[in-house]
Amino acid sequence: MGTGILSLTSVARWKSVGLWTILLLTALGVRLVGIRWGLPNAEHYYSYHPDEWLILLASYFTVNPYAGEFLPRFYNYGTLPMYLWSVWLHWLSAAGVIGGLPDAPTPEQVAALRAQLSLWGRVLVALMGAGTAVVVGRTLAIVAGVQAGVVAGLVIAFAPALVVHSNFMTVDVPTTFFVALAFYQAVALTRSSHPLRTLLWSAVWAGCAAGSKYNAGLALIAPLVNLWILPALSVGRRTAWSLVATGVAGLTFALVCPGIWADSERFWSHFWYEVRHVGRGHGEIFTDTGLGWLFHIRPNLSTGFGAIGLIASVAGWAVYGRRFPALWGVLAASLAYYLLIGAAEVRFLRYTFPLFPTLAVGVGLLWTPASPNPMKLLALGALLWQLLSASSLVLCMRRPDARDQAAQWVRANLPPGTRIGFPTVPWFYTPPLFPETGELRWQDRLRYAQNAQPYQLIPLAPPEWDAEALQATLPEYLIISEFEERDVQRIGRTDYQAFMRLVNARYTLERTFTNEPPLLGRTDSMPHDLLYICPRVKVYRLK
Repeated sequence: MGTGILSLTSVARWKSVGLWTILLLTALGVRLVGIRWGLPNAEHYYSYHPDEWLILLASYFTVNPYAGEFLPRFYNYGTLPMYLWSVWLHWLSAAGVIGGLPDAPTPEQVAALRAQLSLWGRVLVALMGAGTAVVVGRTLAIVAGVQAGVVAGLVIAFAPALVVHSNFMTVDVPTTFFVALAFYQAVALTRSSHPLRTLLWSAVWAGCAAGSKYNAGLALIAPLVNLWILPALSVGRRTAWSLVATGVAGLTFALVCPGIWADSERFWSHFWYEVRHVGRGHGEIFTDTGLGWLFHIRPNLSTGFGAIGLIASVAGWAVYGRRFPALWGVLAASLAYYLLIGAAEVRFLRYTFPLFPTLAVGVGLLWTPASPNPMKLLALGALLWQLLSASSLVLCMRRPDARDQAAQWVRANLPPGTRIGFPTVPWFYTPPLFPETGELRWQDRLRYAQNAQPYQLIPLAPPEWDAEALQATLPEYLIISEFEERDVQRIGRTDYQAFMRLVNARYTLERTFTNEPPLLGRTDSMPHDLLYICPRVKVYRLK
């Protein structure tokens, strides 16, 4: 009989491993569909994502742990993801997977290297995004069963914004992965036969989350709350363990972000810059957008997570959350994080990603054995909508970008020497009529644009939206990207209105280039950091 029980246990274990492996591969597969979106090439030497070159510069060209180089000299974000990318990319380079450069490389060869590095950096992000689905699923499975856990994991696997951003070499998905790990250990703490060890592992992961994005360190609240609801522990022991866990989280942060002590002056300069930036705002993007807490619900979470998913998650937490005290710490940490980001003036969709594990758990709670069929149908509806939305977005990433369409049309239809104007200094949102559109400094982009061939490119800035400069030059064509126009149009900025009055009087809209998500399209309220993959580009012709 003992052998039979052991055999059954082994079969169950392998079934469980197979189930979570299928979930991992499913989540990874949907992320790899759009992995090549916007990579550098001979027409644009930099990625269409504005942050990737800055992060690649810090994590590969500055940091190299194999050579003892640990200080990226860039601390707007935590440095742990940069170390992970550096270890990963330098290892792939040493193994010959990523090629090198000749002694005197051409700009095109350098761009090709950037493309390889960005691609493999994205692959690591996609793996961490897929891993988040498994971690979240196993977290809920601890208390609510495997079926509920699989549903929660699928919610993360198909969360539209998380799928898209898993194709970017940025810190947001790695941060969410570490938050999910901290939450997993926090829930496991309530079932652990070695609670102190489990508590400290949760603290380690919370320190890693802070070392990826500073405010994600609030994940530490989850194990601390769960520690205080454990039975049969004295107040003195709870207090001592809380202090030890906090110390371990802080020590972890100091190890994975050593700039705080090894490059402290520059670290604090960058850190406080980021704090002021979040408090001050980000140009016009979030001007007059109301309360941050409401803005994060709509349009950010209603688009990036799904409105049906939000409703399902709230229902799951409201109806079943109180039955699982092991989840209370997770909820408390997420509420604290939500209150923090809602108070800020910068309200990017990607800032909400650390909330996704908790939202997914809420949807999974609708699939507990005690859940009635209507609740399960709501969870199923949330999943189906997410799958449709994520598929729509990643298919969009496979289609020709509107910027590339516009550049191709210009080359096919306008003769050399044509004068083409832009209302702002060209950047990542501009059709690549010169390949350096992704340079970090606007002064460099301005210089490259003014010296470009074969067209005479005329940036009518600075200042932006200068009607007098337009009147003085009247270029034969004018190109305006949705990234430039959307928010200044929304708030009715006076210089924009004066500029467009002149445009409407002297120009005709020649072409509008788009790349809409094919299954669902999009709304005008699409969050800014989903707009990366599908901006509209307008070309005007002088009458």
